[in-house]
Amino acid sequence: MGLFKRAGEADEAVEERIRAAIAEVGPLLKLETIGIELVRFERVGGVAMLRFEGDCPDCDMPASMLREGIEAHLKTHVPEVREVREA
Repeated sequence: MGLFKRAGEADEAVEERIRAAIAEVGPLLKLETIGIELVRFERVGGVAMLRFEGDCPDCDMPASMLREGIEAHLKTHVPEVREVREA
């Protein structure tokens, strides 16, 4: 049972780093009207499931480009993340 507890604690640490990296993205991309939330991190496969809320009425950035930019940022700052998917 100790093994499962340690794995859960490790997942929480990864999720906290993902949340911190997400918090950095808004100011970097100047996306004040878009909310990005981590729904869950799937350690198997390294998938970060994110929820996007709102829109960017003054920018010409397609949603796919936004997701790709966030994915690149997360991969750089949280090596456990291999892919970002919309929840």
